Amino acid sequence: MKRITVADLDTQSTDAEVPSYLASDHRENRWLRWWYRLASPAMPPASASFQRRELFRRGRTGSQILPALYLLLIVALPAGFLGTNFYLVPIVIACFFMLVIATVLNRLGFVNAAGFVVVLTFMFFPIADIVTTPGGINMMDLPVFGMLILPLVCAVSFLAPWWVFVVALINCLFTFFALTQLPQTPELMGMLEINFTGIISPILISQIIISVVAYVWVSSTVHALARADRAEEIARLEHDLALQAEAAARQKEQLENSIQKIVETHTRVANGDYSARVPLTGDNVLWQISGSLNNLLARMQRLHQDSAELQKMKQGFYQLREENRRLREAVLALQQLREDEGRSRGASSTLSQFSPDDPRKLMWNTGEERF
Repeated sequence: MKRITVADLDTQSTDAEVPSYLASDHRENRWLRWWYRLASPAMPPASASFQRRELFRRGRTGSQILPALYLLLIVALPAGFLGTNFYLVPIVIACFFMLVIATVLNRLGFVNAAGFVVVLTFMFFPIADIVTTPGGINMMDLPVFGMLILPLVCAVSFLAPWWVFVVALINCLFTFFALTQLPQTPELMGMLEINFTGIISPILISQIIISVVAYVWVSSTVHALARADRAEEIARLEHDLALQAEAAARQKEQLENSIQKIVETHTRVANGDYSARVPLTGDNVLWQISGSLNNLLARMQRLHQDSAELQKMKQGFYQLREENRRLREAVLALQQLREDEGRSRGASSTLSQFSPDDPRKLMWNTGEERF
């Protein structure tokens, strides 16, 4: 007999079909699927916490910008051979290996560590290019300061949103230090003396604007995802509560049916039907009580049968004893009859021995015989 418990009902409820509005549909771009297998962290289960899913989102977003970063390094490599800065080739190679390390870390799930490596790599790339320029910073290096925007993009992709301000501050400090303290060509020095504010302001303003926009964009996205996660969690809880209520109603119905079967069996037994039993079916949640009751009823039925047989034996014994008494009385009556008949025959023979003229002797002999 299969035992049905509340846990079984809960399991059945859990295995029920989840509504479509709670089912998450994760569709991956088939062109990027192979790249996700190399660079993106593993997708967390549906029951994972919001923090874990947010970490996965950042890792997935970072893996999406990694191909562009690899492409940027590959495009920058010919400039090292054709340009005047012969340090650019080893700088690009070092950045390429650091980017590979970041890709491996991101795939293993160390998203924050991968983010720090990527941010440091693309802060090192333009800074090293600017610092190692032969003859000092020249007018051609000013566009390189624009590449300091890349660490901002990497920071908001891999790390928490507030890290973008830290990176922007470091970029601004380096920009001010480079344009005031590092060696410069006379042409650039003359331009800075004439319009220092006009040259440095676009670089600093671009850092500030991009960092603020990136922070607001990513923060609003995170808050929207958090609200969606709470709404989904509430909907899932409501769904689970509905399933639990359904399971409780099903259990209550089975319990009432089981109690009704036990009551019906009690009624039949009370009316004298000792062969009544509680059905031990799969929907009988009180199967243990029903089994014990059936054992008790079986013993009562055997006891009732034994009592009936004993009553029949007792009645047969009384009848036999009555017949024995009647037979004994009949035997005694027959013996008495034979004795009376014998005495009658003896008296007749005695009378035949005496004459009728001697009545006294006859009376005497009769008296002796009587006495």
